[in-house]
Formats: sequence, C-alpha cells, structure tokens
Amino acid sequence: MSKPSFTEGEDAVLEPQTHVDDVYHGTSIHIDHNQEIELENAAVLWALDPDDEKNSGATGLRLAKDGRTILIPQPSNDPKDPLNWTSFKKHMVLLLVAFGAFAGDFGASAGVPTIVLQGIEWNMSPDVVNYATNLAVIMCGISGIIWMPLLNFWGRMPVLFWSSFLGLAFTIGCALAPNFSSFYGMRALQCVTQSTGQTIGLAFVKDMFFFHEHARKIGLWYAVFICSPFFTPLLGNFIIAGLGEWRPVFWMVVGWAAFLVCLILVYGDESYYNRSVPVDLQPERNPTQIGRLSRVLGIWQIRNHTGGYFPGLVRAYARLLEVFLKPVIPIAMLSYAMIFMWSVGINVTSSILLETPIEEGGYGFGPKAVGFMFFTPILAILIGEVFGHFFNDYIATRYVKKHQGIFVPEVRLRTNYIGLFLMVPGLVLVGQTLQHHFHWVGIVFGWGLFQVGVMLVSVATVAYVLDCYPTASGEVSALINLGRVGSGFSVGYFQFEWGIKQGFDVSFGLQGVVVVGAFILIAILQKYGARLRAWAGPIKLQI
Repeated sequence: MSKPSFTEGEDAVLEPQTHVDDVYHGTSIHIDHNQEIELENAAVLWALDPDDEKNSGATGLRLAKDGRTILIPQPSNDPKDPLNWTSFKKHMVLLLVAFGAFAGDFGASAGVPTIVLQGIEWNMSPDVVNYATNLAVIMCGISGIIWMPLLNFWGRMPVLFWSSFLGLAFTIGCALAPNFSSFYGMRALQCVTQSTGQTIGLAFVKDMFFFHEHARKIGLWYAVFICSPFFTPLLGNFIIAGLGEWRPVFWMVVGWAAFLVCLILVYGDESYYNRSVPVDLQPERNPTQIGRLSRVLGIWQIRNHTGGYFPGLVRAYARLLEVFLKPVIPIAMLSYAMIFMWSVGINVTSSILLETPIEEGGYGFGPKAVGFMFFTPILAILIGEVFGHFFNDYIATRYVKKHQGIFVPEVRLRTNYIGLFLMVPGLVLVGQTLQHHFHWVGIVFGWGLFQVGVMLVSVATVAYVLDCYPTASGEVSALINLGRVGSGFSVGYFQFEWGIKQGFDVSFGLQGVVVVGAFILIAILQKYGARLRAWAGPIKLQI
C-alpha cells in the first residue's frame, strides 16, 4: 500500500508510517470531530453527503477508501493504536478470538456423542450423563459474567490467554476423569474457563475495526463459534465409530485447546487502548517479541495500572450491572434467547432419535451416519454468513444514502425478518419429519433453514446492541451470550420429553410460535428502541 498523503498543516496528525488500510488518500485532517460524528442517542454520521448543506462543515474528517464513509472513531496518530495495526495483525487477533470462542462450545458439546459409552462405563442412563453437558452449557454463559469485567480491569489478551490455558488444563482433567463425579466437576471448570472468546470477541472488534466494518467482522467471529457445537458431534461420532471409546473425543478437544494457546503466544497482542489518554501520555508498548509477550501474559497491564489507564475492578463489575439495566439490553437478550434455544433443541432431539433403533421409533443411524448429519448446520451457518456479510452492509449503506449520511442502530434489525421466514418453516419441517417418521432429508432441510436464520439473527442482534452502546462492547457481548446459553441450557431438560409426550409436530410447532413471539420484541425495539435509549440515558460509568 502506498503511503497516505494528507493536507499539510497544524491539523494533520496521521504519520506516514501508520497502517490504516481504510484511509482515503488526499483527505485533510482535523484532530477531533467526535461531536460532528457521534450524534444524539447512538445515531452517527456514517457518511458525508456532498449535496447536504448540513455536512458542508464536516471537513477534514478521515474517510474510507470510497471517499465518503467516515472512519469511526477517528484514528489517532499513534502507530501502536490498534485501529492503526496492519490488516494482517488485526485479522490474526480476530482469528485468535474466534478460535477462542470456538473452543467454548467445541468443548461443551464434546459430551453429546459420548453419553452412551459413558453411561455404559459408569452404569448410568445416558439422560443422567447428559446433565454434565447441560451444566457445561450454562457455565459458558456464566463465564462471561465472571471474565468480562476482568477484560477491562486487566486487559483483553491476558484474559484470553490465561482462561484458554486453564481451559486446556481442565479439559485434560475431563479426559482423565475416572468417574462421573469428577467428570461432572471438571466439565464445569472446563467451560467456565474455555468459553471466554464467546464473550470478549465484541470488545476486540470494537478495539481494532471502524464502525462501518463492525457487522462484517462480527459475522466472521460469530460464524466460527456458532459452528463449534456441531463440529464436536460430527468429529466425535466419527471417532467413536472408529475407536469405540469416548476419551479420544476429549483428547481431540485437548489438542484444539493446546493449539489455541500456542497461537495466542505467537500472534497475540493487547488491543485495549484508552482513547481518553493523549497520545504522548500513552504507556510505551515495546514492539519487541518480549514486549508483546509481556502484554499477552498481563505483565505490561499490571505495570501500567497506576494513573487510571485501566478501570478498577469494582467499577468494572458495576458497569456491567448498569449496562444490563438499560431497557434495550434485556429485551434484546430475551428475544435472542427465545430464538437460539431451539438450535440446541434440534441438536438434542434429532441426535437422540437418529440413533434410536427403528423398532423403537427412531431412524437407526450408526455413529458415523449421525456424524455426517452434522454437516447440515455447519453448511447452513456458512451460507448465512456469506449472505449476511454483504446484506448487512447493503441495508446500512442504503439507509445512509436516503438519510443524509445519518445511521441509527435500529437499521440493523431489518435483517432479522429474513431469518423469521426461514426459521419458522424450518422448525415445522423438522417437527413433522420426526413425528411422522418421514425421510431424514426433511430433518436436513428443516435444520438447515433454521440455522441460516439463526446466523442472520445473531449478527444483526449483536451488531444492534453494539451500535446502541459502542463504549460497552464487552458488557453487551457478555449479556447477549448469557441469554443465548441460558436458554440453551434449559432446553436440554425438557425438549425430548416434551416431544415424546405431546408429539414432535406439536412441540416444534409451538417452538415456531415462540420464535414469532421473539419477533414481537424485535419489532418493539425497532419502533421504540431510540426512545428507550433516550429515556435510560447514556452509560455513566465510563472507562
């Protein structure tokens, strides 16, 4: 890339060596345009409209390559500012966080293909053994509440590294567990430590990427980790079919966890950058490998805790509570929970019935055949990511062009309605197929439709809450994840029995009704979200 060329003068602050890939060459620069860009109630000036006299004074803003889209936030002149990192470094760190998020559900769902063999070994019913998986799921949600404040107090990368390292140790404990009691305890510790990437990813996206890039980067992060609960049953069933043992499944998870820890040590770096501190007062970030490792391990953060560069721990936890009390957050949590929970439901119900013998009303699939079925949700998520990758940007830029460059968060929610028209038919099709024992292709298509919709809704919802409270990226990510896994945790206790008792056509049909109910909440956010934010006011506990 050629070096940026800017109008010279006292207002020019971006040095030529800075790696801002999106900067539009030839744009004059002014130091502070926050008041021009960040408008009232989470609205932002996304792009300049040359035909709008209101924007005639917004000169000197740093723009993207198209010469119109405003870089939000305006990057500093510090080459160590994460917004100024090279594209390779940004995306490697994003990949680390995505792989960390993948590790959470990858480890949590390791119990899905192993319950039958574990039940035989420990003389327990598979349903009881599955309680360990249910516990693992809820611990993935609790994990965010524990670790997220530490994200602000200690820094981003140390939290990712040390939680991943502990997750590796506890996964080894799961693989070596001699009985169910020790396995149950290790599963709880494994998932409370190994799933931090699901919570902290949004903070990394906010630290490293500009506003107009958020939806795409969230999509990449989410696509990786939403695939994870399906990868372990897929690979695990193949392992069990070939080896006839359950412990190698957990050794596979150990391998992934060790790989992640090594990647973090090689490519990790601290993305937290306190923008309230002037560039000349920012703590020195040693560019050497030793300096980078000190930021990965948390040594640099501890040394720079004086002077208020990082917030206090009590303040960090209090801020999480404050964000939760903003009305749009619990509404978004509830609506997302009402949708995502059935993704877990299909996973549990279909897996059991597919392996149940034909004479007992199932499909009689062996472990290998069940493993192949899990290609369905993985492919569906990838389709949803490819579509959403472009569609989310399309609806945003279309809105901005029609509204003089102004963008409001509620625009993000429009993508959700496409998901509605995919998820409800998908649930109905799965229910009818299971109840009437139609060909398994019905499960494939229904499951696929539903997961495409889930992917679209996930990115749109997470992008919406981030746009509502962009300074609280970690907090909103932790809370949304808590809603996601909290609902998924509950489904495991009633989903299968509900279908047996009332019929899978009824149970899945009612699940479709719940999804429609979730969209009533989404419609409320779309119509009244701005008013709710104005009523609740901005976040007072700033960091």
